[in-house]
Amino acid sequence: MRQTTTGLRRGGARWGVGWGAAALAGLVLTAWLGLALVAATAGAAQPGAKPAAAPQPPPVAARLDATKASLDEIEKALAADAHFDDSLAELRRRLTVMRAELRDTIGALEGELNQATAQLKQLGDPPEEDQPKEDPGVAAERAKLTKQQSEVEAAVKQGRLLLVKADEASERVTDLRRGLFTRELFARSAGLFNPTFWADVSEGLRSEAGRLVQLGRAWWLYAGAAATRGSVAGAALTLLGFGLGAVLLFRWLHHRLIDGGLAARFDRAYQAVMVLLAHALTMPAAVIVTVLVLENYGLMPAWIRSLGVGIGLAVATASTGRAVARALFAPDQPSRRLFAWSDAEATRATFHLTWAARALGLVIVLNLIHKTTTAPIALTVATSAMLAVTIVGLAVNFMWRTARGAAAEDAPPGPGLRGARVLLALFVVAIAVPLAAGYIALAAFMASRLVIVLSLAGMLVVLDAFVDALFTQVLSGGSERGRAISGLLGLSSRGLDLIATLLSAIIRVSLLVLAILAVLGPWGVFADDVLTRLAEAAFGWQVGGVTISIQTVLGAIAILLIGVLGVRGAQRWLETSFLPRTALDPGLQHSISTLFGYAGLIGVLAAVLGSIGIDLQKIALIAGALSVGIGFGLQSIVSNFVSGLILLAERPIRVGDWVVVKNEEGFVRKISVRATEIETFDRASVIIPNSEFITSSVKNWTHGNTLGRVILKVRVAYDSDVERVREILAGCARAHPLVLRAPPPGVFLLGFGDIGLDFELRCILSNVENGLSVKNDLHVAVLQKFREAGIKIPYPIHDERVPGPPMIEEPTP
Repeated sequence: MRQTTTGLRRGGARWGVGWGAAALAGLVLTAWLGLALVAATAGAAQPGAKPAAAPQPPPVAARLDATKASLDEIEKALAADAHFDDSLAELRRRLTVMRAELRDTIGALEGELNQATAQLKQLGDPPEEDQPKEDPGVAAERAKLTKQQSEVEAAVKQGRLLLVKADEASERVTDLRRGLFTRELFARSAGLFNPTFWADVSEGLRSEAGRLVQLGRAWWLYAGAAATRGSVAGAALTLLGFGLGAVLLFRWLHHRLIDGGLAARFDRAYQAVMVLLAHALTMPAAVIVTVLVLENYGLMPAWIRSLGVGIGLAVATASTGRAVARALFAPDQPSRRLFAWSDAEATRATFHLTWAARALGLVIVLNLIHKTTTAPIALTVATSAMLAVTIVGLAVNFMWRTARGAAAEDAPPGPGLRGARVLLALFVVAIAVPLAAGYIALAAFMASRLVIVLSLAGMLVVLDAFVDALFTQVLSGGSERGRAISGLLGLSSRGLDLIATLLSAIIRVSLLVLAILAVLGPWGVFADDVLTRLAEAAFGWQVGGVTISIQTVLGAIAILLIGVLGVRGAQRWLETSFLPRTALDPGLQHSISTLFGYAGLIGVLAAVLGSIGIDLQKIALIAGALSVGIGFGLQSIVSNFVSGLILLAERPIRVGDWVVVKNEEGFVRKISVRATEIETFDRASVIIPNSEFITSSVKNWTHGNTLGRVILKVRVAYDSDVERVREILAGCARAHPLVLRAPPPGVFLLGFGDIGLDFELRCILSNVENGLSVKNDLHVAVLQKFREAGIKIPYPIHDERVPGPPMIEEPTP
C-alpha cells in the first residue's frame, strides 16, 4: 500500500511538472543557448586567457574497462527490487551517453582495423620456407601490424559486446519505466465517498498549512539576513527595467499587429501567431524573471527557487491555454478568426479552454506544494480528483451551452464544432468512469491529456495556418516579396514555389511530430523512446547487412546532387565549347557527349552506393540473376525498359510532340520506362511499347520546333493566265495571319495535266498543329479569288447513267 501511495504522489506531481516542462522547454532552451553563446564569446575574448589543455583520452582498453564497470553497476541497480522513475530516468541518461561513446569508439577502432588490414594486404603473405627470405624490416613491420590487428580486433569485439549489453540494459530500463507508469496510472485509491478519506484530507490540509507557514517564515528570515539596501534597490531597479522593456515590446508588437499591406489570409494567421506568443510568454516570463532576479541578488534560497520555477511553469501552462483560445477563436476580433464560428460559439470556447488550462495550472502548483511540504497522499489524491471533476464539469457545460445555443438560434453549428463535442463526450466518459471506480490517477491523467490535446491542437492549427499562408502568399513566386527573394537567390518563380512548398511541408510535418511527442510523453516514457530511436537512427541501423544512418543518407544525397550537376555541366561544356572546335562531325560529337553523360552518371551511382556501404559485387550478382531471368523470357520487358531509359535520356520524343509511328498519329501524353501513351486526334489513347520508338521509323512533326509546311494543290484550265494564278495563290497565302513571311510562300507549276495546269502552293506555318485549319482557309480564299478573276477549275466530263429503260433516239429528218 505504501508503494502504491508513493506512486500516486509521484504521478500527481509529474502530471503538472511534465506538462509545464513541455510547455516552456523550447523557450528555456533558446535562452540557455543564447546565454551559453554569450559566455563562450566572452571567455574567448578575454585577453591573456590561455586555452585549457584538452585532456588526453585514456587508452582504448582502459576506456572499455571503465565502460564495463559502469555497465555492471547499472545492471546491478536494475536488478534491485524497488525502482523509481527519477532513478530510472538517470540510468537511461547514463546509458544513452554510454551507447553513443561506444558507437564512436567502435567506429574509430573499425577504421584502425581496416587500415591495418589494408597495410598487411600491401605487404603480402610471408615467404614460404623454400623461397628467399624477405627483408628483416618488412618482417618486423608485418609482425607489428599483425599484433596491432589482433589487438584492435579484440577491442572491437569487446566494444560490440558492451554495446549489445548496453542496448539490452536500455530496453530493460524502458520496460521498467513502462511498468512503473502502468502501475501508478492504474493504482486504485480510497473512494471519494469514503469518510476516512476526507478525514485524511482535512488532517493533511492542517499539516500542510503549518509547513507552508514554516517555509514562509524561513524565507523571511533568510531574506532578512541576506538582504541589504543595495540588493533590494538593485532587484527593484532590475525588475523595473524588465517591466519597461516589456511595455515597449508590447507596443511594438501591437504596432506590428495592425500592419497593413498583407494578404488577407496571411494577415489573419500572422495576427493569430502574434496573439499566441504575446499571451503565452508574458506572465511566465514575468514569473521566471522575478525568480531569477531575486535569486541573483540573494533574496531567495535554492529551495524556494525550485518552487518559484515550478510556479512559473504552471503559469506557462495556464497562459498557453488562454493564448491558444484567444489566438484561435478571437472572441473580440471576428475579422481575424481562423474558424467560421459565431461570436457566441467563439466566446464559449475561449472561456472554457481558458479555465480548463487554469485548472491544470492550479493543480501543477498544488502538486509542487505537496511535494515540497511532503504532504500526505490524501492531498495528492484529492488534488487529482479536483482536476478530474473540474474538467468534466467544464466539458459538460460547454457541450450543453453550445447545443442549447444552436437550438435557440436555429442555426447549424460552426465547422468542426460537432466533432469537438463528440471528442469531449468521449473524454468525459473516459474520465468519469475511472473516477467513479476509484481510479483517480487514471481519471486525472485523462483530464490533463484532454487539456493538453486541446491546447496543442489549437496551437498546431494556428502555426499550420501561419506557415501555409507564409509560403503560399508571402514567399510565393507571384508575390512582391517572392520576386525579390527569387531575384536575390537567382531562382525562377517556379523554382521558388517548389522550394517554398517543400519547406512548408517539412515545417508542418515537424510541428505535427512535436505535438504528437508532447501528447504521448506525459511522464517522458514514450517521448524518450521516440527520441532515442531517432538518435539511434543518426548512428545507423542494419538493413540486409548494410549499415544505414542519417549521415550516410544525407552524404549520399549530397554526392548524388553534386555528381549529377557536375556531370551535366561537363557534358554541356563538351557539347557547346570543346567538341564544336574539333574536326569531328556533329553526329559523332553528339554520340561522344551522350556516352560521356551515361558514363558519368554510372560513376556517380557507384560513388553513391559506395558511400552507403553497398558492395558493387552484390550489384553484379543481382545483374547476373537478372540476365538469367532475361534468358527465360524477359527480353521484351528489358528491351522496353532500356528503350524507355534511352527515350528519357536522349529525348527523341517529348511530351506534347506530334508523332507518327506504326500507322498511329497523335500527341505524346506520357513517357514511362515501359511504354509511351499517345493521344490520337479522335481522343483515343494508344499505348505503344518504347522499343517501337527505338527500332522503328518515327515521324516527329514538332521535335526541333513547331514549324511546318502546308502544300495546296490546285488545277486550272489551260486558257488561264499563269501569272494571275500565281499572284492569287501567293496573295492568299501572304494574307493569312498564321503563314510566315520568311521564308515567303512559293507557287510552282508542276506540270501539264490531261485537263489543266497543275499548280502547288507551299507555305510555312509557325505551328504545324494549325495546318488543317490553315489549309481550309486557303482553299476557301483561293476558290473565292478564282471565281472573282474568272479562272476556271477544270474537271473531267463523264456521263452518269440513270437506271431505267433505254433512251430511244429520234430519227433524223
